[in-house]
Amino acid sequence: SELIPVARSGGITTIMIRPSGGVIAGQTSIAQLSGWTAPEMVKNYEAGLQVIWPTAKKQQDELHEFLEEARLYDRLRTEAKKQDRLGPLTDPRLEALRPYIKREKPVFVEAQTRKAIAEALLFAEKEKLDIILTGGTDAWKLADELKNRKVPVILGPVMRSPMSKDDPSDAPYANAGRLFEAGVKFCIRSDDASNSRNAPFEAAMAVAYGLPQEQGLRAVTLSAAEVLGIEDQVGSLTPEKTASLVILDGGPLQHTSNIKGVFIAGKPFAPDSRQIRFYNRYRQRLLEHKSPTTKERSDETAE
Repeated sequence: SELIPVARSGGITTIMIRPSGGVIAGQTSIAQLSGWTAPEMVKNYEAGLQVIWPTAKKQQDELHEFLEEARLYDRLRTEAKKQDRLGPLTDPRLEALRPYIKREKPVFVEAQTRKAIAEALLFAEKEKLDIILTGGTDAWKLADELKNRKVPVILGPVMRSPMSKDDPSDAPYANAGRLFEAGVKFCIRSDDASNSRNAPFEAAMAVAYGLPQEQGLRAVTLSAAEVLGIEDQVGSLTPEKTASLVILDGGPLQHTSNIKGVFIAGKPFAPDSRQIRFYNRYRQRLLEHKSPTTKERSDETAE
């Protein structure tokens, strides 16, 4: 994909790939942007379960029923294994849910509004699920609740409009700062693949609206790794971790800074992408199209 070198040239070295569509969208994966094949790039194919929180009560009830079915399936399979007998036939859908209903892996719940976030928190408590809130535009309205329940937030995009017309226009920008003040564990995302290179600028906007500078940088490095549970591999320059880093000629959250080099798992990459190649091509066209000299202008005037 052309989006991979675009993201790399923006200083992105590690990503979370999340599916979309439906209530249970699928499982998320963690990958590094270096490698020729999927096994080389993907570090965890089943990092978490992606749920798009439904607003309709009917869909919420269907989600509850599906989880109950998964629990029954898990119990029957576990008992059959202990008693060394045949259990239910393997169901790939229910089999995939077993680590989540047993709280072995997190469930990523996409919710933006205050109502959706509150419903998701109550649902997780009732179903005994370990969740990570994603999106969270209105998370600042429930900051204390998120802290008390120890629910991390993958916040973003920061640069967006408020969810309610009654909210301050800068509410999404100040969201991260308010979560930090409340003691909520969070990181910042760019939301989609085509804009993944903008993650540092999403953090920069949060810094401009109250998030401390060092926390802004942490939100797209170590904090992100901690939320995803991969802080032992990436997120900081520490011995024994993967050698993934970015070299810049200025502050990492400054729009005017240029990326001079990218290392992923110790392998160097030049900051090159389709967009950079197009920029250089058309810039060269402008340079080659020289303006008329003084003599040429004089000749044209004389004619």
